[in-house]
Formats: sequence, structure tokens, C-alpha cells
Amino acid sequence: MRGMGRPGDGLSEAVVVVSLTGLAIVLPFARSAGTLVAGGIAAVLLATIAMARKMPAGSSIGLLLVAFLLLGITGLRPKRLLFGLAVVAYVVAAARVPWLREVAPWRRVWSCNLRQGAVGAAVGLGAGLVLWAWYDGRPEQLADIVEITRDWSIWTLASVGVLAAVVNAVVEEAVYRGIVQDSLERVLRPGVTALVMQAAVFAALHFPSGILQGLAGVGLAFLYGLMLGLLRRRSGGLAVPVIAHTVTDLVIVGAVLAQFAA
Repeated sequence: MRGMGRPGDGLSEAVVVVSLTGLAIVLPFARSAGTLVAGGIAAVLLATIAMARKMPAGSSIGLLLVAFLLLGITGLRPKRLLFGLAVVAYVVAAARVPWLREVAPWRRVWSCNLRQGAVGAAVGLGAGLVLWAWYDGRPEQLADIVEITRDWSIWTLASVGVLAAVVNAVVEEAVYRGIVQDSLERVLRPGVTALVMQAAVFAALHFPSGILQGLAGVGLAFLYGLMLGLLRRRSGGLAVPVIAHTVTDLVIVGAVLAQFAA
């Protein structure tokens, strides 16, 4: 196991990564300001330790989590914007700190063949159809999107939706199946624990900011994260989960268009 450190070295990278990942899973469900403050302080301390000791995996997760928390304090909305800005902050930091680029998605990003791409598209289509059925019974969960876009033409909505689907898929896969999963696998090895934890982070951070609402929605996001994590591990790169995620998001765009037309 990488990153375990030697006796007397202080916190190992594995402990830092697992602790930060645990905070990323728990904090989105926090209901009190005290819990958020305590969790934020812990995240800052752990991220500082990781940066001081040049831990690529710990620093990567720490930077993302701290950036998201600090941006959240500003009151910026929507929370999807906070996530995007946190990713930008990480990219800027990684551009200035070369050893951070030891963590994906900087390497082996587009490892994919035709069969793997087809499998990814099939998984994405299946997941998208499940979500379409989910929204068909809960049209209120797309109400915010429909309200924002009610004055758009259907062609504008379709164009923006396709672009948003691609961008969202690339960014989220770079973070969850790239940075988070790779960081966990660096210190825990590519086992069940790393796979489950990255899916749990994906599901948790969709609780306050995703379009899958409620605990049932979090459960669906968790299962989806597991599938995408398996695709990443089997293919060795991000291309296959990006394909799957894009197809799923495009099906969701179709569900929005159907409500828009109705």
C-alpha cells in the first residue's frame, strides 16, 4: 500500500486521503453550522499537512474539498457553480505545483478502444433511461430547469443542453473517476474500498447540488458512481466513463426537452 509512511513520520498519506474522503462524504449532509465549521477546519488542517509533506493524493483531494468549502462560505449559488470554481482552483494549483500532476486525470486520460467505447455508451444509455423513468414520476425535480429555460426556443435549449452534457461529463469524470478515484487507489490499491468511497463522494456531493434529489436520488447516484468507477478501472482511462456520463446526460436533456415541449 502506497503512502502508509514509516513509524514516526506523523500522519500517513493513506490516513490523510481516507480522512478527507470521509469529510467529503459526510459534510454535504451536515445540518448545523457547527458541524460544517468543525469539518472545514479539519479539512484545512489535513490539506495543509498533505501540501507540506508533498502528498499528491492527499493534496489533490484536500485542495478540491477546501476550495469547495471556502467558496460555499461566500454564499455563491448555485452550488454547481461552486463545484466548477473549485475545479478551476485545483487546476490552477496543479499548473503551479508539478508534483500534483502525479494524480489523474493528467495521465492515461483517453485510453479507449471501440469495444470499450460501445460498452460505455450502452451503460450510459441504460442509466439515462432509468433516470428518465425516475423523472417521469417526479416532474417537479426538473421544475427548476424548466422554469429557467421557459423563454428559450427549443433549439437553444437543445444546443445548450448538449454542450452542458459534454462539459459536465468531462469535468465530473476528471474529478471523481480521475482525481478522487486515482488518489484513493494510490493509497488503498484498486480494491472494493476505493471503488465504494469514490462512488460515495460522487453521491454525497450530488445531494446538495445535483438534480437527483432526496436520499433515493443519492442512492441512484451512488450506484451510477460505482458503474462509472468500474468502467474507469477496466478501461484504464477516463474516456469510457466520460462517454457513458455524456450519453446519460444527453438522455436527461431529452427528458427536459420532453417536459419543455409539454
